[in-house]
Amino acid sequence: MDFGNAPRTTPVGGPPPVARADVVATQGSVAVELAPEKTVQSAQAGDAVRVDIRAQDRDARARDAQNRASFERRTTENQQQQRQADQDLDEVVERRLVIEPRTRAIVLQKKDSQTGETISQLPDETLLKLRIYSRELTERAREADEARQHYVERTA
Repeated sequence: MDFGNAPRTTPVGGPPPVARADVVATQGSVAVELAPEKTVQSAQAGDAVRVDIRAQDRDARARDAQNRASFERRTTENQQQQRQADQDLDEVVERRLVIEPRTRAIVLQKKDSQTGETISQLPDETLLKLRIYSRELTERAREADEARQHYVERTA
């Protein structure tokens, strides 16, 4: 490849930088070629900020003590309300352990002693029905396997 005929370009210089009188150069500053509206100058350092850490620490400790006291008060009130609710519920609720005959699972039932209605039950009735269904499927599969094992085919 021959690049002998390629035109050669010469750099074109821009206008020379103008020294600005409105900018005061400080020691360690660097000259830049920016328009006057785009330049940035260092801010003058102001007075030192004084922070009284001890006063803030006292205030923080006082707020912490108030927060702890209100938290403990709320916790005590909540515990008392919970105990009262539990006592009220114990007067109405009768708890029984029952063995479900089809799954042979132990079931905890909470019943209303006044109406005899079941309030809650563990495990849930849906889970018990699922266990019954699973047990029936297993028994049917076992019976099908036993039936196939007794079948003998002879060909002559």
